[in-house]
Amino acid sequence: MGLGTLTIAWIRMIRPPILFLCSFGALVSALNCALFMGVTLSYYQILLLILTPAFLSTGTMFHNDITDLESDKINRPKKPVPAGILKEKTVYYTGLTLMIGSIFLGTLVDYMDTGALNWECGLFTFILVVVGLYYNYYGKHHGLVGHMAVAFGVGAIPYWGGLAVFPNQPLLMLPLAVAIFFLETGREIMVGAGDYVGDLKAGFKTTSVRHGRKRSVQIALLFYLLFIPIFPLSSWDWAGIHMPQVFGAVYLIGGSILAASLLLTWFFTYRVVIKTDDEKRIWKSFERYERVGTRVMIIVFQIFIFLEIFY
Repeated sequence: MGLGTLTIAWIRMIRPPILFLCSFGALVSALNCALFMGVTLSYYQILLLILTPAFLSTGTMFHNDITDLESDKINRPKKPVPAGILKEKTVYYTGLTLMIGSIFLGTLVDYMDTGALNWECGLFTFILVVVGLYYNYYGKHHGLVGHMAVAFGVGAIPYWGGLAVFPNQPLLMLPLAVAIFFLETGREIMVGAGDYVGDLKAGFKTTSVRHGRKRSVQIALLFYLLFIPIFPLSSWDWAGIHMPQVFGAVYLIGGSILAASLLLTWFFTYRVVIKTDDEKRIWKSFERYERVGTRVMIIVFQIFIFLEIFY
């Protein structure tokens, strides 16, 4: 097998869009927190803010591909592991090494600046590793709890960024983290509904397998709707609960666009589900709108958060 083929296979395994989402999300959250607190981040901190989430996300995704192998043989047989391009053991141990490395780096994120280990960030990174392993080996087979495990990890991205540089300020990114948790729970249910046939054959007890595709899509909408009142709390404390007002108007605009896109992609997908029994068409709609479309809009939302730094 050629070097080029192996290189492409590893790049596909890394999932550059997800890696970007994790590293960029943690970095821009930390930068906004630093601006709010009147602190400047060092180049060392910025480097570890990028590397640690990259190690963590890539390691857990590698393990996910191993535990998802039976479903992928049906839904995505051209992926590197089911296609036989990469060996299972190689991917497994590489993922384990990256996850352990992320805990180590998370503990050291402030060391060059403060001379102290960031035990809070290291512990939180360890918790994220445990949650990721729980999902990969157990949660994905058990419906809503499994979806929430993934959502916890994604919602933790901005929270981790704030904790990495301000371990004594745990509320800075809390509203955004909770909002993303609900968003991602809904998105995971939707993605699982798209994978219904493969997951059913593989014996995975996802929400769609337990309750049917149509009902699971309806449940997902409830979680999408919960995102809407929570995300503004980091910029507009409409509830009067005294959350830190880290963001401003640019953030609110980006969050509103994301909320509208979630509802729109949900509508397009649900319309296909109720109008046709063509499994190929249904699967394509979930891939286009939920797996790709919503992920792109989340990255756009992150760009709006980045722009907040300059306003």
